[in-house]
Parts: sequence; C-alpha cells; structure tokens
Amino acid sequence: MAASKTTKPDPQRTTPMSSHLLIRCVILANLAFSVLYLWWRVTSTITTINSYFFGIKALPVQAWGWTFYAVEICLTIGIWIGHSQRLFAVSSYNARVCILLPTAGERLDIVMLALLGCISQRMWACGRKSKSAMFKVIVLDEKRRKAVLQMCAAVYALATLARSPSIVQILQAENAASIDAKGLYEWWRDGGGHARRHLYNDSHLNRACQLLEFMLRLSLCEGNEGNLFNLTEMPEDQLQSPDQKKRSARHLVEGLLQALNIPQGAAKIPPAFMQSFSTNGALPTLVYYTRRDPGTPRVSPKAGNMNSALFPIDYPDDESLVGDSTIIAVNDCRHQLQPNFLQRTVPYFFKLQQSANDGSGLEYTWDRVAFVQTPQRFPKDMNAEDDPLGNNAAVQYDIINHGKDGIGAVSSSGHGSLWRVEALKGLAADGTRYADPTNRALIGSEVGFRSEMLIEDTHTSIDMFRHGWTSRYVNEPGEHLSTCTHQPDSIAWRIKQVLRWHQGAVQLLFYKGITFTSFGGKFPTIWHRVYAFDQATYYLQAIPGYILLLMPIIYGITGESPFNTEVAEFFLFFTPYIVSAMLPTLISGSWRGVDANKLQRDEQVWLSTTYVQVYAFLSMLATALRCQKHENAWAVKAPTWPLFAVFFGEFCAIGGALFWVARYGFDRWSQNLLSVLASAALAVFALWPMVAMQMGWRIPSAYHLKVLVWATLGVLVVGIDFLSRLGARDERAMGAVSLLLAQVALRTRQYLITGN
Repeated sequence: MAASKTTKPDPQRTTPMSSHLLIRCVILANLAFSVLYLWWRVTSTITTINSYFFGIKALPVQAWGWTFYAVEICLTIGIWIGHSQRLFAVSSYNARVCILLPTAGERLDIVMLALLGCISQRMWACGRKSKSAMFKVIVLDEKRRKAVLQMCAAVYALATLARSPSIVQILQAENAASIDAKGLYEWWRDGGGHARRHLYNDSHLNRACQLLEFMLRLSLCEGNEGNLFNLTEMPEDQLQSPDQKKRSARHLVEGLLQALNIPQGAAKIPPAFMQSFSTNGALPTLVYYTRRDPGTPRVSPKAGNMNSALFPIDYPDDESLVGDSTIIAVNDCRHQLQPNFLQRTVPYFFKLQQSANDGSGLEYTWDRVAFVQTPQRFPKDMNAEDDPLGNNAAVQYDIINHGKDGIGAVSSSGHGSLWRVEALKGLAADGTRYADPTNRALIGSEVGFRSEMLIEDTHTSIDMFRHGWTSRYVNEPGEHLSTCTHQPDSIAWRIKQVLRWHQGAVQLLFYKGITFTSFGGKFPTIWHRVYAFDQATYYLQAIPGYILLLMPIIYGITGESPFNTEVAEFFLFFTPYIVSAMLPTLISGSWRGVDANKLQRDEQVWLSTTYVQVYAFLSMLATALRCQKHENAWAVKAPTWPLFAVFFGEFCAIGGALFWVARYGFDRWSQNLLSVLASAALAVFALWPMVAMQMGWRIPSAYHLKVLVWATLGVLVVGIDFLSRLGARDERAMGAVSLLLAQVALRTRQYLITGN
C-alpha cells in the first residue's frame, strides 16, 4: 500500500514561497521604521510650526501639520494591513459541476465566446455516468432575448459537430489550440476554416462552417435578433440549385438544432421559460433559463439571478436547475473560460487523508473549502502600457491573494469562482446547519448568494468565513484559466465599475457593521477577521491618499509646509520607512515573475481613483442619513472632473512654488521648492495614465523632448533679457524673478552641454 500513497496527488498541499522569511523580516523592519518615523514626526516637526496661512490668525499652519500627520498614520495602518496580506504566501472526485452564466444584455458576440468556453470544458472520468449527467451549463438570461436562446442552440450544435471523427482529425492535422467547439471556432475565425474547408470537402466541416457563419452574422447584427435561421440567408457556395439550397438549409436547421421550442409571435421569451439541450451524452447539458422576476432584488440582481438557479423559486414543486450538482462555477458573461478551467480548480475542494475503511490506504474527502477563486485575466498581450485603466489588478491577483491563500482567506471576486453548493445552502464547516434552505425568506440573506449589498461576491465570502469555511486560490505564473473578452475601455466605464465596488464595501460597514466583519461568528483564524475588516473599511485609506495628492497644491499655493524640518533630516527618517514598506510587494512580485510595470500601474490607478472611493463613502453616508434604501446606490454617478482638477492643480502648485521663490529668494526657499516639485511630479506621474488616455496624449519621444528643452531654453533666455531690461527700471520688483530665471536657464544650459 505504500505505493498508493505516492500515486495520489494531494490537492491541498502547499509550498511556502522561498522568500517568505525574507518578506517577514522586511515587514518587521518596516514596523520598527514606521514607529520611529511617526515618533520623530510628532516630536520634532509639528509643534515648532508657528506660522499662519496668509498671516490670518484663525488659520494656523500647525492645524494643517496635524492633519497631514493624521494622514500619515492612516496610510501607515493601511501599509500594516497590506503587510498582513503577504504573510502566508504560497506557490502553489465525487463532483458534479454546474456553470452559471448570468447575462444581462451583453453583446451577443460576447455571449457566444462565453458559451464556447463553457461548452468546451474538459472533465475527468465519470465512470459509467455520461458527461451530460455530471456537468451542466445554465445560461441565466435577464433580458429574455430570443437571440441568446438561438445562440445556445447553435453553440450546442457546433459542439456536437466538433466531436465528429472527421473534424477531430482535421483539427489535429491543423494543430488547433484545442479539439472542441472553442478550438474549431478559433481555427475557423483565424482563416483556417474559411480558407481550407474546400480542401477537406468534409460534410461535417461544411455544416460547421455554415453554422459558424450564422453565429457570427447574428452576433454582429443585434438589431436583427431572431433571424439567425432565416432560410433565405443560407450560404450558397455548397449548393447547386435554389431547391437544393432550401432543402439543405432546412435540414441543417431542423436536424442540428432540433426544431427549437421557441414561442412564436412574441417579441421576447416569456418569463420562467426553460429550454434544455442534452441529446449528446459526451457534452454537458446546456440549459437556457429566464426567471419570472428579472432585475430583482434591485440592489443585487446578479445574485438574485444566480439564486433562481440554486433554488426552485419560480417552480417550488420542481427540482432546482442545478439539480444534484455539488459545485457551481460563476462565469461572468464578459469572460471566456479555458478548456482546462474545471480540471485545474475542482480538485481544491478535496483533501487526501487516510481511508476510513482501510487505515493503510488513502482517499479523497471534502475539505472545509467553501469556494475556490481564480484571477481575472485579460488578453495575454495586454501589458501595462496597453492598460491605462489598470484592469489587470496585478497587486490584487498576483500579490495580495497569494499572501491570503496560505491561510485560506482569499475573498471572492465574482467571476472565476467555484462554490460548494452545500455551503451556499446553509451548511457550516463543522457539519451543522445554520439556516434552512427550504425557507424562501432566507434566500439572498442567509442562504444562496447574498443579495443585500452591491458586492454579492465579497459579502457571501465573508459570510462563509463566519461559518468556519475557508477558501483556496488557483493561480500559477503565466496561467490564464479565463480571459476577459470585453474589458472597460473608458474612464467613465472604469469609474462606474470602481464606484459600485466601493459603494458595496461602504454598505457592508453601514448595514452589517464591524460585528459582522470582524466579531462573532466562527472565523477559522484571527487573520480572517482582519481581512474581513479590511474588506469593509479599505476605502477609508483613500481619504489620506487623496490628501497626499492635494498636499503639493496646498503647499505650493499657500507656501506653507505641513511639517517643519530640514530636507536631509526628513529623508533620514522617511527613506527606511517608505522603502521597507514597498519591499514586500517588490519581493513577492519578483519571485512570481509579475511584471513590475503592472504593479506600478495598479498604484497609479489607485491614486487616480481615490476621489471615487471618497465619493462612494460620502454618497452612501448621505443615503444612510436620509434613511433611504441602499439599493438607491445604483442611481449615484461619480464625476470625472476631480481627476483632471487635481492633475492640473499640480502645475498650479509648481507655479505657486516659483512665485514664493521669487518672493523669498532662492537661497531661503530652495528646499521648499524641491519638496513641492518632487511631490507634484509624483502626483502627475500617478495621474498621468488615466488623464493621458482621456486627453489622447502620449509620452513624447526623446527627440521631441530635446526640441522642447531647447525651445524652453530659448524662451527663458529671451525672457531673462527682457526682464533684465525691465528690472533696470524696477529692480526691487523684478530682481528676484530675474535672478531665479537666470539661474534656471544657466543650470539647464550647463547640463545640456556638459551633462553635469
């Protein structure tokens, strides 16, 4: 029996990151440097400030100094919480699975790609049971579109054709990416199918190509929904006469699509309609369903839509759509699963242990895992430069989640998550039942996907932790288990998305409270409580983050610094504090081969959207104070102008700094000038990607920069000459400005000529 122990892989086995000890040492160092820096700031740099804004006694600069110090304390706490999320970094089949594919009006080509990914999933050996009995795909259509139902039928028919021996041989000979419906579509789309179908002259391939042309035509003609199978639109290149064309078209439609049971004469599919496709035992059962009350509950209709599949809400006397499935996967319609998605993720629900019947053997049993999460990925060629909106979220998916995974505390992020059905139906990790799944009043609050907040994924995962469950995270370097096919491509879209996430987090705090996120319950560890607390309060870190962006503007325009110290002394205390704060992320990212530019882009996008987080908090606070329902959050829209106001405000800060230098003299105000320039430049750097995208700007080439420098230098020289002549008349008024401009021009010219 010894051999059996080595032939069964343990899905729960983890290996600590080789650099985890180094990361923990750096974290301890940062804790010490943070305390030292904050102690020095409070004892040496604030109480000595004795000036007033514009000389007004009611506006003491010391109050500004204490405010900025509070900002640093908040950011330090945020850094410490971030460190805790990097402490446990790891490198990394009695299951009947159901994929839920909710759609709420997405473009039909996006729906088609999602369907192809679902229908092409590879599975494990099912014994005597067919794949259709062990695996379901349920399309939950909120908009009741006929075209979605027709697309389901077309994809199922294509998957049937893709299994024919002749097409399998063709795809193998053509080195297709995968031998399934998804691989067939990609080969056909990239020109292989169009260009080579006549070479093979295979009847199955000809029919598949006809079907693909229909699917593509429908996906590109949103206004002609329901006309996919119009016989007059059939391809003509395979047929000789009109009669033959019509007969062949009818045979293709009726034979492959099995004469769909679509209601006639109605503009849309009626409510509570279901159509099932399960004639091929080698394919998953494909179900189209549209519930009776779409769009409810208003605060989280997606959760309500998925719960309609988990529970027999529309037909209480019937079995639920998921049937006897033990695991469900959530596939947002804008993402396409790769064929190995289920094979990579489902095993993490199980653990390897000694057999109860034979102590010398091993067996797989369910582990205390409520859900498994995968990262949301975008096209492989999307680097940081092509992702100004930070859709990749590299810090979250490649750093933070790995830090939480070592202790089983990764929160769900919606798409790409798999859930144990029993956990969603009220079973606690210790085997007791905390809620009755037959009580319809509990659906959405205590059982099923929690639908009381905008962020049903985070809310549900925290509730799972409260009942003793843990989670798992599946993400190997360079692995794409799913790919987004329609990512945000505008600032308005991205801000709308970010606003909803943050409003949902505020709802967790306001309507559930700290007790829900951090106290009570049966959390597996103290760290689960810490991370849940962070999920409900992280947006508060945006307030000091936004003040950081405003600091150079206030500093430059008013001329008043929030602290009183020498530059050298400041860097003596600040440098070890900030460097040790950034090192854990750098070490974790380097170890996993994460593109550092993507990590940088994440930080830039976070600073660019701090005002959105503040706006979300204030809008939800106003909603609560007016005693309005929190579902009204859907009507809140965040403006984009604050982003640009701060961006251009940084240049005003630089202009203000130059004014104060001109007034007080270069020698007296040079250190302040350096502080304003440095902080304003960092702020501009952070805001640049999103601002540049909206404005259509690009980073100029080195040649353009050289021309710009010489042009600026020429303007300075001419301006200095003009000011010197003007200064001869009013030396007192213009002398300081002329001296400053002359120093800048001479130093710039010296650098361009000598490099020093």
